[in-house]
Amino acid sequence: QQQQQQQQSLVDSLHDPSDAAFSSAHGDNNEKINEALSMPLSQCEALHPEKLPEECTCADQPPHELVIECLKTFNSMYFNDTIGLKIDVDPCNIDGSSISIDFTEKNHGIDHKITGIHAGEQSNYPIPGLSIYIPAIGHVGVDVTVFIAGNPDMLKLKVGINACIGVGPDQHKRTLCASQIPGLNAILPWWVLEGSYTFGHMCNSTSPSTIVAIE
Repeated sequence: QQQQQQQQSLVDSLHDPSDAAFSSAHGDNNEKINEALSMPLSQCEALHPEKLPEECTCADQPPHELVIECLKTFNSMYFNDTIGLKIDVDPCNIDGSSISIDFTEKNHGIDHKITGIHAGEQSNYPIPGLSIYIPAIGHVGVDVTVFIAGNPDMLKLKVGINACIGVGPDQHKRTLCASQIPGLNAILPWWVLEGSYTFGHMCNSTSPSTIVAIE
């Protein structure tokens, strides 16, 4: 409601004909009005909740955070399990936009927390005690994959569940992930967030952009 009041106040002020420059700036005002009306009214709206997987919901966590909760059931010959994800996104953190994740698994009672992931980080976070057995390959560890970069004005996020294994001799070991494994690539990776999002107008400040390479 406060966001709506602020938005309407901006629109009303731009329509005020008592402003001496109103006539000459009418065109500019129309652009500003359209910009104001297009601003997301909440953190979740900025995240485009209609694009989230159907197993996920989003809730605002005042003043600036949002929480995504997912309960995903996998029914596959390789992976038959129910996974819970709770993703806390803090785009306005003074130390840089950040994410925290709580991963739960039903069959083995796993509850694993990953905290303090800040802008500029890209990593696979292994889930202790959880793997998928693939014949001729072995046990492929289940990971939470996170990429976060930028600042509240343009925050790039990619968050989901993956599975990876190191293959080859130690001196030439490479990482093989689900997308490269026939059969497993039909269910993983499973992405919850994948895109660029704007939160800057909600934070009322920006922080320096962080640029990282995506391999």
